[in-house]
Amino acid sequence: MIVKLFCPKCAYEKTKGFDGHASLDVPVPLTRLSDSGEYEVKCGKGHESSVILDNVKFELLFEMGLNAIVDGYPREAVSSFASALERFYEFYWRVVMNHQGISKDAIDSSWKTLSKMSERQVGAYVTAATLLTKKSPTLLNTNKEVPFRNKVIHNGYVPTTEEAISFGNVIMLLINNDIEKLRELAATVLDLTYKEQSPHDYDELEDDGDESIIRGCVNILTAVDVRHPPKGNDRRVGGVEEQFNRIRKEREPTRMQMLSAEEMKKRFPDRKLLEMENEP
Repeated sequence: MIVKLFCPKCAYEKTKGFDGHASLDVPVPLTRLSDSGEYEVKCGKGHESSVILDNVKFELLFEMGLNAIVDGYPREAVSSFASALERFYEFYWRVVMNHQGISKDAIDSSWKTLSKMSERQVGAYVTAATLLTKKSPTLLNTNKEVPFRNKVIHNGYVPTTEEAISFGNVIMLLINNDIEKLRELAATVLDLTYKEQSPHDYDELEDDGDESIIRGCVNILTAVDVRHPPKGNDRRVGGVEEQFNRIRKEREPTRMQMLSAEEMKKRFPDRKLLEMENEP
């Protein structure tokens, strides 16, 4: 999966005298995903700077699965979808623990005892979901999706594209339905947990007074998305197959649209942060 970042120094130069809204020809570096979420960017002008990809792990893993199908790798897609669900279980559990008022240190310490044991992680998720919703959560079908996943990951089975799409649709529905429940029942701690799990340090000083050191942060829109759920005419609306045209479109050259805080409020009243969006 290739990610489009941006050069913070180019963006900074272009926004001097910024009047609130402009589509700018800003060099957009491409890179492959890294586990840390931190990237060193060098643009065509020779600028060197750091950019943080401000997405939680399960959002990116699911997107990797979609890209794998587009590129003709259904087995890798199934693996990425399965990993996305596992990381979502952890994220969901952390949201509920935050909702219960458990300290971050206690949450981190408790998860360490579960971090190497997949079955216990599922159990932790089931307990957390039952505690939050007062209902038993929906899991992968033990007669269908679970054997299929194990066959692919543990037995080396190479699935068809149709099988990968079907599996991805099940995962997508499970995650998106649970995200909706979290928005409804634990909205405040949902945002808090996202910030805790993001590679971006929200406590760091963004402006240290040194213009030679400019750091960037970008949050890409994904098919399963905590902060910006797809709706309306968004190209992310729909199941797995509906994402393919979007992914191909996002691989084309782009321009960067820069919006001030005031313009953001006009266009996207539900969003709280100043953001930079890529337009094809």
